[in-house]
Amino acid sequence: MIYALGSDNLSSSSGNTVSITDVAGRTVQVPAQVNKVVGTGCSAREIVYLNASDKLVGIEQIETNSTGGWGNQLPYIIAHPELMKLPVVGNAKTDTVNYEKIAELKPDVVFAGTAEQADEIQSKTGIPTLVAYVGAVGTSDQMNTYKDSLKMMGKVLGKEDRAEELTGYIDSTQEDLAKRTSNINSNKTVYLAGQAFYGTHGITSTNPYYPPFVMLNASNVAGGINNTNATIHAIQIDKEQLINWNPDFIFVEGGSIATIENDTAKNPEYQNITAIKNGDVYGVLTYCLYSYNKDEMFANAYYIGKVLYPEQFKDVDPEKKAAEIFTEFDVGNGESVYSTLKTQYGGFKQLNL
Repeated sequence: MIYALGSDNLSSSSGNTVSITDVAGRTVQVPAQVNKVVGTGCSAREIVYLNASDKLVGIEQIETNSTGGWGNQLPYIIAHPELMKLPVVGNAKTDTVNYEKIAELKPDVVFAGTAEQADEIQSKTGIPTLVAYVGAVGTSDQMNTYKDSLKMMGKVLGKEDRAEELTGYIDSTQEDLAKRTSNINSNKTVYLAGQAFYGTHGITSTNPYYPPFVMLNASNVAGGINNTNATIHAIQIDKEQLINWNPDFIFVEGGSIATIENDTAKNPEYQNITAIKNGDVYGVLTYCLYSYNKDEMFANAYYIGKVLYPEQFKDVDPEKKAAEIFTEFDVGNGESVYSTLKTQYGGFKQLNL
């Protein structure tokens, strides 16, 4: 579900509190000055994006490096490893929240991923809780909701200027990608393999609304799949469908490479797909890992653009561009973030399937 949030109903003041309308349309009184915050439902990512990591007093289990944690795979945590020392307040992967720990930490406000979760946290802890949008941004409505959500969070966190800066960077990046590809007349077809969702998947897991393809005006062979779920998370297709689509280029999410190599080894019929036959298979960063990493999404768009349209992206070094993007979003050392991700999954590279 995409929630509507207008900039004209963000807040009104009353003494030491501010009335905030969140992305679920809930109006909540929050302290005018917020110094301590918790992000459940994968919303800590956006708190970091807004340069408010110093206000975080708790993280979720997956954001740690303990058993089952993915801290060293999440760009915003790689940029701020000190966050992994914070107490654990829940786990969005299993939809669990430690209400007692949140109450003990006494944050001024909590951000949550859904209205149901926000109501439950607020009811059980008495702490003001707001719904943030942390989901997919493959449609213009989703992207607009996301940017409005960032502005709402910025208002709460005292980071309004930062929210404007970040949403402006998002706009300018989209405009740059559109400008580079607006006049391209190409019949090249593309396919995303191994779209992650609640874990990694094989070659038949894809995304009809994969944002880098949308922003590059690329012809996604899965784009004809049109249902509500397709805009929200990964879609599973039949093996025969992929073979029939016969894409010219395949891009593989980094976390799924090993699984996909196993897929193609066990199913030699995949070798007849044009992309695999011609060696046009490329590894990209994992856009969907513990919800959606918008920094990796934009970094992938520049790399994919370079692969598909080298002339239009001749001035772009994808790895340097990725470092710039990580620095902008995660307010940390972007080169270190990309280097860490590259060490884990190979970064941007051609694959041999």
